[in-house]
Order: sequence, then structure tokens, then C-alpha cells
Amino acid sequence: MDKSTRILRDMKYARIIGLIAEKLHISLEESMDMLYSSPLFEIIDDGTADLICRSDIYLADEIIRTHNPDYRE
Repeated sequence: MDKSTRILRDMKYARIIGLIAEKLHISLEESMDMLYSSPLFEIIDDGTADLICRSDIYLADEIIRTHNPDYRE
């Protein structure tokens, strides 16, 4: 992966972390742990199924649901 692609992905992850923290009223550190421990993270990061193309809000909601299946926005 080239440097510019890595930077764009890291920026997307930062936005997702912010959204998770905002939606759940948790710290950025806790939301970062949620993202990086989610089984979806590897799928997003390695490009499987082009999940990286999904909106930040969609991905944040899906990551929240992996940790809390009863989550409803």
C-alpha cells in the first residue's frame, strides 16, 4: 500500500473513532479500542469487500454493533 493510501485510511479511521466516541459518549481511547479489536477492522484494512468505500457513519454503526448487537441509533 502506498503512503497516500495509508494516510487516507488513517484519516478515515480517525473519523470513525470520533463517531463511535460521540455516539456512545465514551472516550476516544475506548472507541479506538473498539475499532481495532473489531473483526471488521481487518476486513476494512485489507480491502476485503471494499468496506473502506462505505460511509464513516455506516462503518461506525457496524463496529458498534459488533460489540453491542442490541445497538440501535
